[in-house]
Parts: sequence; structure tokens; C-alpha cells
Amino acid sequence: MVAGLASIRSFVQEYAETVAQVLELDVTIVDHEYIRLGGTGPYRAMAGRPVPYGSLFRRVLTTGRSGIIDDEERERTCQHCELAHECSELATMGFPVLKEGRPIGVIGVTAFTPEQKERMILSSPKLAIFFSHLGGFLEDKLLLIEAHDRLNARTGATEATSRDHSFGTIIGNTPAFRQLISRAERASRTASTVLIRGETGTGKELLARAIHDAGERSRHPFVVVNCPSIPESLLESELFGYEGGSFTGANKEGKPGKFELADHGTIFLDEIGDLSPALQPKLLRAIQERTVERLGAKKTVSVDVRVIAATNRDLEAMVREGTFRADLYYRLSVIPLQVPSLRERRDDIELYLRHFLEKYGQRFGRRIREVDPAVIRHLKNYDWPGNIRQLENTAEYLVAMAQTDRIALADLPRNLIASDTLPGAGHPGLSARLAAYEKGLLAGCLPRGSSLETKRQVAKELGISLATLYRKLEKYDLI
Repeated sequence: MVAGLASIRSFVQEYAETVAQVLELDVTIVDHEYIRLGGTGPYRAMAGRPVPYGSLFRRVLTTGRSGIIDDEERERTCQHCELAHECSELATMGFPVLKEGRPIGVIGVTAFTPEQKERMILSSPKLAIFFSHLGGFLEDKLLLIEAHDRLNARTGATEATSRDHSFGTIIGNTPAFRQLISRAERASRTASTVLIRGETGTGKELLARAIHDAGERSRHPFVVVNCPSIPESLLESELFGYEGGSFTGANKEGKPGKFELADHGTIFLDEIGDLSPALQPKLLRAIQERTVERLGAKKTVSVDVRVIAATNRDLEAMVREGTFRADLYYRLSVIPLQVPSLRERRDDIELYLRHFLEKYGQRFGRRIREVDPAVIRHLKNYDWPGNIRQLENTAEYLVAMAQTDRIALADLPRNLIASDTLPGAGHPGLSARLAAYEKGLLAGCLPRGSSLETKRQVAKELGISLATLYRKLEKYDLI
């Protein structure tokens, strides 16, 4: 698989917003097909659309060289742009994103006010250095993705060919968890809509896949829609598709939505609680009537789709607050399933740990032969705010960073154990324990690379400002 900027769209959007806040300039990022992947300010609404013909960004992509449009360049450069007569940009800079020497995208910064323009022109040499480093960072991330894909292909771990999502692969022996699996197996024998509830990192998508794989629709598609990761302006067309020419930049032949792609199969709506109020009635209609209407279309399309939704939010409270439709809630929760948190089934912690140590040991070519009993005791006493996902990340860390084939207490990452709990240091103080818990909570709620929207939601749930959240992430080296 060749990874392009579109494969890290949410990551790109978050970086655009972060850079814009730092530079106080508007930022846009364009991929190799001249499509805007994300942006800030006026560019945000243009995500998913092509940049105009004759624009600076197309020239940068073609030549692989950076460029700037200021007062001296405007008359010569902009006369070829198809939108020159309606452009409100006072100054623009474009920097190529290279991968192995070839341009695969553009990072653009634009000034819309005289103050921004002056700051951009004065800072242009520093901006060139900054965006050169940022482009290198994006290149490294894409190359890492490709390396992981090649490794997965060699080990036979690619999802398309060998990953089995049946119930037999789901780990867990506690009574509450086995009861959940039993209920999910019964649900798989029906076509009813399922609502999976549970904290972040508990494995809701894995359970949804198992329900699909064990049912009559297993030979048909399982289509995943992560509601918060798709910009609201694009989510409707992603779900229901669009007709050709329905908006600027649309494919002239149109495009089917996720519901059509899941025909005869299952559509999994992850984090359904983040669905905007404007889209909720349209989703309700699609579920009730088993029809969808593409953007710009004059007729509906029938679909035979099973719906499985998941959320970590309190939908009942949202219904009371008026932010989630009651009729949609009842339509989704025909079969409700609650996934218990990891701290509610501590006896499974060692089982998961050994499973993930084996998994990453095979992937990295390292074998962990022994785990100190003190490590097991410590991990069972930890509350795991990030649940199974956090435990898997911990196991990956241990395999990658352990100095020997025996895992000791000192090998644990610092977000799980304070330095003064190590052998010979006595008992941890309250501040150390609180700091360790806070770091673990943040690491579990916000895996590295989480979108800005996810950060905003977590900050809201924790009752802190976004700025405070960023300070804490920086404090604990979680950026």
C-alpha cells in the first residue's frame, strides 16, 4: 500500500489547525490530486474540493518548489488562476510536501488581512524552514505507515486476508464479559439494530465485527463510519452519497455513500453520539425506511443494511438535553449491549497482557519469556482509564523498550507507575499518585494523533478548557 496524505486526513486537519493558531495565519493542505484535505478559516468549508486551475498550489505540486504570491508576484502569477476575479487573499505561500523526493502535497498559508500579510512577508524565511521540517515530519509518518503495512503483509496480519473477527477470537473470561458475548452471539442471529455502549478503548468495533461475521450477512461488506473523524460538511455525502455536479469539485459521475456500499451487509456507525442534530433526522429516515437519497438526487435508493452503532456518551442525558433525538435513540437501541470497562473485569488483565506481549513479540521479532509477578499485581490495581486499547499500547511499549526478555516493574511506562514506587524508593506520595492517574487518564482518552475535535470533546467531558488540556498533554509528554 502506498500511503498518501489522504490516509492521515484527520491528522492533517489537526496539524493545520494547530499551525494556524501558532502562526495566526490560515492554513490549507492539498494532496497529490489537488484536493484540499483540510484547512482553517475560509478553507475549512472547502475540504474535499479541488484547488482552482492556475493556482499557486497546482504550480508548487507540479514543480516541487515553494512559491509566494505578494504584491510583486500577484499580477504575473494570478492572471492564470480561474478564481482570480473573486480571490480575497492578500498574500499566499505554498510549500511542497515531498516523499522520497517526489511532491505529494502542498502546505499553504494565506493572509486575509493587512496585518497577516505584513507578518507573513517579514517571516517568510523562517516559515520556509518551519514548513520544510513539517513536510519532513509528514513524510516520516507516511513512510512509517507503509513500513507497518509491509510488515503486516509479511506476517500475514492484514485485515483483508487473515484477520478473523469471529467471537472465538475475543478474549475475556470474567462472568460479566462472557454474558455480554453470549448476548452478542444471540444478536448476530437477527437483523435487528444493535447499540453498543462502553468507554473508549473497550473494543466496541471488535464486537460489532464479530456480530457481523457470525451472522447471515458475513459474505457482504462491513462498512465503518467514524462519525467524529469526518468533517460535518462532508459527513452527509459520505453517508448518503451524491449525484454528479451536485457541488463544486464533485465527481462528475457521482459517488455512492456508505449506506449503498454496505448494501446486504452491515454499516457500523462509531461514536454515534457525535452526530450533528442536522443529520440525525436523515439517519433516522434511512434506518426506518431503508432508503437513502443522494445529495442532488431527485429519487431515493433502496438499501438492505443492518445498522450497528456504538458510543461512549450518555445518550439518555443527551435526549433529555435535546441534543440527541429520542426517536433516533429508540430506533438505534433495539438490542442494547454494554461492554464492561477493564477495571470492572480485572481478572482479565493478565490474560490481555500476555496476549498482547505475544502479538508484539512476533511483530518485532522479540520474545518476552517472563513477567515479574509484581508487574501483574501493579497492573491489576491500576484503573486503566483507556481500557484495552491503553493496555495494548502498554504491551507494545514493553516489547519495544524492555532491555531483557523479562518484564520488571522498572520497565513500565511512567504514566502507569510513579518513579517513587520503584524498588527502594518507598511508597508513592499523593501528588505522585494523582499525577500518574492523571497521565494515565489522558493517555487512555487521547491516543497520539487524536483529532482536534476529539480533544475538544475530551476537554469538555473533563470540565477543563482546551488550553488546559494542551498544557497537561505537554506536561506528560503526550502530544
